[in-house]
Amino acid sequence: MKLNFKNFKKLAFVPLAVVLLSVPVVAKQAVETAELTFRDIVVYVDGQVLDTSKTEPFIYNGTTYLPLRTVAEALGKDVTWVAETSTIYLGDMPSVYVETDTPLEEMYTAGNTYEKIQYIKKGKSGTDNKGNEYSSGAVFTCKSAKIDNVNSAEYTLNGKFSTFSDTIALPYSEKESGKTKTVEFYGDGELLYSSGEFEDDTDPEPFEIDISRVAVFQIKTTGSGSIGIYESMFYAK
Repeated sequence: MKLNFKNFKKLAFVPLAVVLLSVPVVAKQAVETAELTFRDIVVYVDGQVLDTSKTEPFIYNGTTYLPLRTVAEALGKDVTWVAETSTIYLGDMPSVYVETDTPLEEMYTAGNTYEKIQYIKKGKSGTDNKGNEYSSGAVFTCKSAKIDNVNSAEYTLNGKFSTFSDTIALPYSEKESGKTKTVEFYGDGELLYSSGEFEDDTDPEPFEIDISRVAVFQIKTTGSGSIGIYESMFYAK
């Protein structure tokens, strides 16, 4: 049986259903028409038939495509999808993506209670309440329904970094919000830095802290609305 459909890229990544054994079609940032062949393909793992009933294998352009999660779990590997970086991990997931100087937007969020974290990357920029532009960092939007309006995000460092620096500032959208918020940074539960109160006209607040012995790094905000953590960098030892 053959099937024609458009936008092959979306099918291939919803959600971790298909692993691509070659990437010519997926690598292109465009909508294409693809012809798939379904042939009741049977997959064996160590002599046992693999259950592919939820996502049937298919053939495209001479290459067979298999369900990633089904195959990985049959081999005893967990599958993790990190939407922030469009990354798939099989088995253990590293605490950070690279053990070099790493910007905040490239770090994995181990725990997060915010309504939204909008990372600045891929050529985008962020603007604060004073009109300053930033090329990296993130804007944290709080869940107003949280008790005492306290929200937090955690990042696993495992003691691999020496210092953390950034500039705290109100995003441009908050310059007339009338909301007040503060930001605190914790290392393994110990308070490392606390900002002043940020209101409509508060100036950006740059700072740097020692995180050389920190395993778990936490950013915690109190208040409602959004706050920017700009030009944020974890510096490797």
